[in-house]
Amino acid sequence: MSLRGFIVRRTIYIVPVMLGITLMNFTLINVSPGDPVVVRIGLIHCESPECYNQAYNKEAIEMGLLDREMYTVPWFTRYVDFVNDLLHFDLGNSWYNTQAGEGIPIAQIISERAIYTITLNVISFVLSLLLATAIGVVSATRQNSFWDRSLTIAMLLGYSMPLFWLAKLLMLLSFSLFNFTGVANKDAFRKPLFLNPAFYKYLILPTLALTLGGLVFMARLIRSQLLEILRQDYITTAKAKGLDNRAVIYKHAFRNGLLPIVTIIGNSLPGLLAGSVMIESVFGWPGLGTVFLEGALFRDYPLMMATNTIFPLLFLIARLLTDITYVFIDPRIKY
Repeated sequence: MSLRGFIVRRTIYIVPVMLGITLMNFTLINVSPGDPVVVRIGLIHCESPECYNQAYNKEAIEMGLLDREMYTVPWFTRYVDFVNDLLHFDLGNSWYNTQAGEGIPIAQIISERAIYTITLNVISFVLSLLLATAIGVVSATRQNSFWDRSLTIAMLLGYSMPLFWLAKLLMLLSFSLFNFTGVANKDAFRKPLFLNPAFYKYLILPTLALTLGGLVFMARLIRSQLLEILRQDYITTAKAKGLDNRAVIYKHAFRNGLLPIVTIIGNSLPGLLAGSVMIESVFGWPGLGTVFLEGALFRDYPLMMATNTIFPLLFLIARLLTDITYVFIDPRIKY
């Protein structure tokens, strides 16, 4: 099969997988305890049960949970409506985030918040990859040395440390040294964003926390792959020919160990988004992670479904791009 045919087949394969994911998420969200209507009308002041019931029914109809005849709309009917809107690239309106009494379009919320998550994750991913490569190469080429053992202990400690706890430790250390907690305030997000010095000031600690959380596993993987490859016969032959040690490592060993590394990198990209949920909540970073958390806390079903659809879709796209990258790394791979 040609590469083009493989891409088409894998792209079509994404459709039923996403249908299964959205169906499972929609079902779990709707059967979970809690009443989203109560959350939405929580700020409405009613002095009588009749007033409360009237407000409850009005909001439930606007949210699509009740029809005009006051009958409950079945969850599967609402799921079909959700899929139909999704096929028309409509994520619906938020139940909790309202403006002038109407829900704000979720696409608008995501487009406004995405820039913060993308900036945080791109910088963290690049730094994680560079640092993990350097640490993995140093550990593999100096096996059992002081540097290798020190880095191994540091990586094991980092791997066993929860991400939110690491963020709290960085916050405590920063406060002790610089009297700066890193919790963002409105001054950090004044427009134009990338010309605002405060934005970069408050970006430091979240980026550092997400970078440290992401590089640990990649560094260990690069080290183990290089150690295995450095024992191969063709590496011994290359050294016997008198090749420079740097050329042996980067030209022969490193490239042949890229396939499993690329796999982990492709899988870790969506994982960074999942990790940013905790990091953003700790540092008050108004990205997609905060949107996801707000949707769960305030029972905002459309917002929860939107984020629970975007994250798996990004994961499937990352896996597709990973498989395509294999061909360019190893021309022997055919699809």
